[in-house]
Amino acid sequence: MDQVQQCHALLTSTPQTSLQIARALLARPALPTPVEIGATGCLGIALRAQGQLQQTTALPARLLAAAERADASSEDRLRAKSMAAHLLLWQGEHARALALTSDALDEAVRARDVHAQISALMQIAMIRGDAMGDAQGALTYLQKAAALSQHLRRPPNPGDLLIHYNVGYALLQMQRHEEALSAFARAEAIGARLNGQDVLLYRIASHRAEIQRAQGQYAAADAGLRRALAWQEKQDQQGRIVTLQRLARLALDRNQDMQALALAEQAQALAEAGRFSDEVRHGLDLLGDAHTVLGHRQQALRAARQAREMDQARSKGDTLNQLAKLQATAERSIDPAQVNAEQDLGRVRVLRNSAVVALLAVLVIATTLVLRLRRQRHELSALNRTDALTGLPNRSEAEHRLADAAEHAGPKRSALVLLEIDDFKAFNERHGQAAGDGLLRAVARCLVQAVDRRDLVARWGGASFLVARHDTTAAAAQALANHLRISIERLLVEAQPGQAITLSASLGVAPLPLFAGRAAQLDDSLRAADRALQSARRSGHNAWASLWGETAGADVDLYSLLHDPEQAMALGWVTLAGSRPMPWAPPRAEPQRQAPAGTAAGTVNKHRY
Repeated sequence: MDQVQQCHALLTSTPQTSLQIARALLARPALPTPVEIGATGCLGIALRAQGQLQQTTALPARLLAAAERADASSEDRLRAKSMAAHLLLWQGEHARALALTSDALDEAVRARDVHAQISALMQIAMIRGDAMGDAQGALTYLQKAAALSQHLRRPPNPGDLLIHYNVGYALLQMQRHEEALSAFARAEAIGARLNGQDVLLYRIASHRAEIQRAQGQYAAADAGLRRALAWQEKQDQQGRIVTLQRLARLALDRNQDMQALALAEQAQALAEAGRFSDEVRHGLDLLGDAHTVLGHRQQALRAARQAREMDQARSKGDTLNQLAKLQATAERSIDPAQVNAEQDLGRVRVLRNSAVVALLAVLVIATTLVLRLRRQRHELSALNRTDALTGLPNRSEAEHRLADAAEHAGPKRSALVLLEIDDFKAFNERHGQAAGDGLLRAVARCLVQAVDRRDLVARWGGASFLVARHDTTAAAAQALANHLRISIERLLVEAQPGQAITLSASLGVAPLPLFAGRAAQLDDSLRAADRALQSARRSGHNAWASLWGETAGADVDLYSLLHDPEQAMALGWVTLAGSRPMPWAPPRAEPQRQAPAGTAAGTVNKHRY
């Protein structure tokens, strides 16, 4: 067992040494059950870390066979099922992995085994994050595991380091950079008190460099990524792939397009060889971006199609149903606050004070009921603020958030982007409402992935969406609109089984407030964005147009500005821009009014409409 413990300890510093120890142990005959399970699990993790997942095919069966031995304890069975579930998940056997995790969770709840409950929560998080590509879903269970771990009231151990690391990684994927840095700092603080945590510490160094890249600190990001890569090339195949992908992103940022493509292809080959599914999926997006920049349309479409097929495989109904049942069990049966209360009650029982015990029990029940009622009220409130089809904030909620942001923005201006899917009505008539609903959900996901974390994305109604970015300039707003246009253009949507189509969208941009230094009038800015959207539509679709108010136009009535934007621009009231020459002229001629009887035609007041 000392060798088993050493094998697992070295996984986070020298996985190759762990591989050697595990193979030497498993070559011995008649191993005790705990040693068999521990060594087999260590072998599987080490093989996966080295990109040799194909050699782990037989290991889940070996683990489960060991768990059935007569001398296997309940702890042995839990460890075997947990390790087998990890291996099956990495091998793409999601249904079997979920079934084992469900069994382990049920047993951990029955036995009130907090360590096993933490393991099950981590497993659910891994299924949501790695297998389903859902960082937000993973974060929920990671935070619950962290709360359970804190209630154990013991010195930090490698498991705590892993929990905080994974919390940080989920936050990083969601672009919540400051929160991610805090979680990584907690993980590093634990790692500083332990030995042999190099794998995670170098990965954290790579993550910090990625945040620097996202913040435009390219030189620092390049240095940090290359330092991490130098160590990962020999010891951490999965970390190496992620760092290579980040170097490719950095090359794209620096307009080094061919270098970016070479790095992306190198990372993708390693990810596919090692069967690192999450890295393969991210790599397809990266390859698509690199080919798009280089003008390789067919290669970009191929990458997008492969990414869509992976997403569909992740979302198979049986897997989702199993995962939903597993999550329901975890939500119903694992409560960190209850674990803490039970530990407190155990200490109170030592005092044999039944009155205090009863009082605490009543308080726990009352607190649970209050929290449940609060949660129900929160859920009902959320339903009123959310678009049922896409899960995005609805128009009412978006207007509320914009009004609140404008009230606290001071002199800063926001950008409003109204986006409308081109020819959506024709798509609905041709393919049916169900396909149209699927298209809207796909566009919603695409927009959320294409913007920054602090941006607002909302369903505006019909085939229209709104994106808002606070504290920005006209040039940055126009760059955002073009980025959204390209993201929609690259999106593949399945209209019918086996029939994928591409989309396009028209976008209108305006600032909030419409004029700098003036009080924000949301309706004015929305009308300006809609006027820009009209021009984008009239230009032939798949385009963006921007109408940006200038100081000179602050006292001009809105009608005069929006009726003839070109004249308003000539007078310095607005600045116009677009992805192509835009038809800004009034959409219809001004009506001619007849002079009232007895009035000369030349003296009639002319009104503009």
